[in-house]
Formats: sequence, C-alpha cells, structure tokens
Amino acid sequence: MPRVGLKVVPSKVHGSLNAEIPPLAVREKLVRRAGFCKAWMMTPKSYTHSYVVGNDGSLSFACSQDAQSWPWLRLHPFDPIVVQTLNFYVAHEPAIFRERYAPGQWTALTNTGWKCGARNVGPAVRGVAKPPPDEDSVTYDVNLYDRDDALVYRLYGEGVVFRNRDFAAWRQGQKRELGPEMDLAEFAFIDASAVGVGTSAEVLVSVLEPGPEACAQALVTAENGFPPLHPYHDGSGDHVNATHLADAARQFLALLVRTPTLTVVDGEMHFERYVELGYPFRLRQEGPVSRKRVLAQARVSIEQFDRRCAFVDLSWEL
Repeated sequence: MPRVGLKVVPSKVHGSLNAEIPPLAVREKLVRRAGFCKAWMMTPKSYTHSYVVGNDGSLSFACSQDAQSWPWLRLHPFDPIVVQTLNFYVAHEPAIFRERYAPGQWTALTNTGWKCGARNVGPAVRGVAKPPPDEDSVTYDVNLYDRDDALVYRLYGEGVVFRNRDFAAWRQGQKRELGPEMDLAEFAFIDASAVGVGTSAEVLVSVLEPGPEACAQALVTAENGFPPLHPYHDGSGDHVNATHLADAARQFLALLVRTPTLTVVDGEMHFERYVELGYPFRLRQEGPVSRKRVLAQARVSIEQFDRRCAFVDLSWEL
C-alpha cells in the first residue's frame, strides 16, 4: 500500500508506449541509423517502473534488477558505465512519464553530475526524483537507494530538447563532411590489465602519448561501443555517448596515476559538441591532479578534430 499523501500513477513508459515498440532487430537498426534518443527505440522495456507521485511533486520509482536485460548491472555500482547509463534512464524515463517532452522528440545532455554514497552500498533498487523547478526546465535531480535504503548516488543534470530542428537531417549533414572512419584494427589499444577491465573488448584508450602533456587517444566505433562486441556499453548509435566518454576518461586516469582499479566516486561532465563515432579523440589532463584527504581530483578535456568537445571532472579514492 502507498503511504498517506502519495498517489500511485500507472506507468506511461510501461503502458501505452509499449504498443509502439517495433521488433528488436528493427529497433536496433533504427537506433543505429537514426540516433539519439527516441524512447521507443531505446528501451524494449523501461529500467524505471512503479511510479508514485508525492504531494510535493517528487516522483518515486523502482529500478529493474534484471541483469539479462541490463548487463551493466553486473558491474560495481560506482563504475562510470553504470552511473552514466543510469543518468540517461533516470533522466529520460521519468521525463517521459511527466510528459516533459514526447517520446519522438530528440534530446541531448549539456551537463551531468553524480555523487556516490558509501563504498559498501549495493545496486540501486529505488529512486526519488525531485520535481522540475518550472514548466520549461529540462533538468533532473535524483537520489537512488539500495535494498538497505542507503544512498547509492545523487544524479543530476541538464539538457535541451530539439523542438523545432530536424535533428536527424542536421546530424546527417554534419557527418557527410567527415572523412573515412578508422578501422578498429588500425588503433593501438592498451592492454586490458593496465586499465582494470576484464577483456580487451572493453578497452577504449591507447598508451599515454610521449611529450610534456598527459594525453592519450581513444576510439569508439559502431562496433566496440555497442553490443555484441562490448559486453556493457550501449547507446544511441548516433555519436559517442556520455557513458563512453566517462569510461574513457576513467581509463585514461587509471593510466595516468598507474592505478588500474581506480574507483571514481564523484564527477561532472560538460558537453560542448558531439564526439563522432569512428574517429579517434584525444583525452588530455587539464590542470594538475589535486589531492585532499582520501580523494584526488582531475579534469580531463576531450578533443576531436582539434576542438574541445567536452570536459570531465572526476574524483577518486586514493
């Protein structure tokens, strides 16, 4: 039974939208071709469910525990792949439920952040999303909790909705200006053990480049950034997504500080332009590594075609 003062509302993500979901093979083809981020393409079933609206406008929900549907649930909760994948689902699905925008509208993050709880927490089983500050706001602020009601993380961010632009046509125009993509076999990925991942398929970065700056190259293609080649990553298929970038930044820092098992506990990402699939991008340390008590922090600039596309601030345990 719901608590007094709460109103149980049927999930619109689980409900009428499911009738529009095409077969899996068709949906995957459409996702790879059309890009980010139509809910009926992205989710054969929703990660969040059982929505409850509070009198204060907050939205409570349960989180799927189905690792068959969501393989990244097998990773540690603090892994950037898990965090950034959650950042998408807990932002997008509740927004669809609240009718902040329609499932067919294109959206993009401009910034996102997270703060992790205690190191011994379990995976998230439920969440509470704060009410949007106003009708036009495209923001989210969500707390996720484990089975013991311990805080796993606070996730927050802001984005934009492409309400008028023909997003797909605009992106296709951008891509036509690019040269041929790089083949995976041409890129020299570092050994998996150096960045603390289980298989070579999970490696996204090169060795550190020689020279005065701390830099490495990374490559995410339509092959190694998605299943079946990558066991945990997925995404829109239009560009290198936030999850890929956060994972690449963690791998780069693991190389930089020579700590393959580096555990990120806080982070913020700011996006300035798309990083294109199939073309190398550069990870560069921006400023010194700062250390305070048991944590260290560094900024990683992400650059492609000689332009900064994003920057990531990551904090990790010493």
